[in-house]
Amino acid sequence: MSFRLRIFLLVLVVAGTAIGATAWLTLSLTSRAVANAEEARDRHQAEIVDEIRRYGVVHGQWTGIDQVVGRLAATTGLHIRVETRDTEVLVDSDTMEDRETGPVQRLPANVEPVPVLSDDIVRAADALGSVAMSKKELAALESPKERTPPLPRLPADLLGPEPPGSRPEVRALLQLAKYRAALQAADCMAQDTGTIGVLDTDQPPYLSEQRRTASPSCAATGSARIHDDWEWLDNAWSRLSSCRFAADAYDQCLVEEFVALAASSSVVPVRVFFGVRQGTELDGLQRPGVFGAFALLLAAAAGTAWIARRVSRPVRLLTGASLQLAAGRLDVRVPTHGQDELARLSGAFNAMAEALQRSEERQRRLVADVAHELRTPLSNLRGYLEGLADGVVEPSPELFASLHEETLLQRRILDDLQMLALAEAGALGYDPIPVDLPELVEAAVTAHRAVAQNAGVELVADLPGPLEVFVDPDRTRQVLSNLLTNAIRYTDAGGRVEMRVTRDGPEAVLTVRDTGVGMSADEVSRVFDRFWRADPARQRATGGSGLGLTIVRRIVADQGGEVTASSEPGLGTTFTVRLPAVTGISVDPPPSP
Repeated sequence: MSFRLRIFLLVLVVAGTAIGATAWLTLSLTSRAVANAEEARDRHQAEIVDEIRRYGVVHGQWTGIDQVVGRLAATTGLHIRVETRDTEVLVDSDTMEDRETGPVQRLPANVEPVPVLSDDIVRAADALGSVAMSKKELAALESPKERTPPLPRLPADLLGPEPPGSRPEVRALLQLAKYRAALQAADCMAQDTGTIGVLDTDQPPYLSEQRRTASPSCAATGSARIHDDWEWLDNAWSRLSSCRFAADAYDQCLVEEFVALAASSSVVPVRVFFGVRQGTELDGLQRPGVFGAFALLLAAAAGTAWIARRVSRPVRLLTGASLQLAAGRLDVRVPTHGQDELARLSGAFNAMAEALQRSEERQRRLVADVAHELRTPLSNLRGYLEGLADGVVEPSPELFASLHEETLLQRRILDDLQMLALAEAGALGYDPIPVDLPELVEAAVTAHRAVAQNAGVELVADLPGPLEVFVDPDRTRQVLSNLLTNAIRYTDAGGRVEMRVTRDGPEAVLTVRDTGVGMSADEVSRVFDRFWRADPARQRATGGSGLGLTIVRRIVADQGGEVTASSEPGLGTTFTVRLPAVTGISVDPPPSP
């Protein structure tokens, strides 16, 4: 059975079974009810979740939540179900209203009934976290004595005002202690009346001054119980103070630890499900007439035939193009018309075919480049080996040294290809740390000074004071080595290669300038391409693979930097590497407890 016929029959069956005035009106009304419920849920979900969360924070238990849910369901017209993470249903609005329990959405809204860390504490932590620590301060923090500082002294009255000048982790600990003390004091105040202890607000200090003044003994009892709970205080302080090591994530660490610690003092978290209220009244609907049903059936048949014809044509085109693509014709494309699903499917097919064609072309170019680079050393090896085998060439140390150099060249090409493949696949490992860029440059200059002297090239370095960058030192040494080797190789005897490190705002700038042969503008635009050489004969003779600068650009880009080249024929070439600098700003030490 053809695809067109199957679509035609399927739509006819669906249209025929769906016809009927009562069914149509029922569907219309139900759809409206569902749409209204979805709109109400989107409009009220945040409000409902926040009110349930606030109830859990200020009450410390879920007793009485049914009244809140009933009021919210009546106000919003939604079916609301609240259950614990163990699927224990706490309240269902349909059950409360003696209705048949209806379905709810599968994905619930999670409610963590914990107070929120004050915004000013989060802002203070963010400000401190964005300030880089000095090496001396980092070393002090790593020492066992300083890793967990002593527990700070909290005020005797935890429900009173906050003392000024404390660090964010101390203020977070104090807010946690305020919340626990407020819960204890509220329970104490409710014992005489036999009711539930309720906080006044979900913001510190959680109890109003009027209530604290009216019951000072309960306020003192709440503070005393928290002061006596040394085990909880030590655990909370250990977790909050460890956020000092989070650096830029200092504020995020404080928020996460605050929520986790507050959850141990609050009621269990719950999940809120939403749905449509059951019992929608469908009485009084009028049934459509027979003529209307017959007319609708004819319209469905005509529309189905048109749809079947419209759908089957692009499907046939896509099927044929897919078979041609599987057979190797990567240039095949299908026409796209309109903006419907089939047009988007055709566009997606064309994009896939285009990507496959580009990938195939890149692969062919890479294979051709590799074959070209390996052909010359392999031809040399074959010629000399055949000459040795035929006795035409006499074996000598110089010959074997030349053959050894050819094998080393092939090995360097393969090693560079492997490294470039890892880099382009994102699998090249990095271990970045703060390092002094002038120190790395000085070490690279020292390592290449002997090579420069043998080539008759003057190698100098202009280095400022310490300038730290956050990079992998080994990969950065490889960048420096490739740039220096390239500069020395293209500089004639009597020339000069200069390395300079400067700072440009938030960036550390490294320049490698030589007085070599230079390049034209077209050559500069291709200098970072794989296997490209400004002077192929000269570079192959010295053992270059043509991949060094490509690897340099990949390593620098992976570390958040940028490398550019500028040159003038006969005057030399300059390579400029820009890396993000580490900003050293002193951090005030934490106050003594």
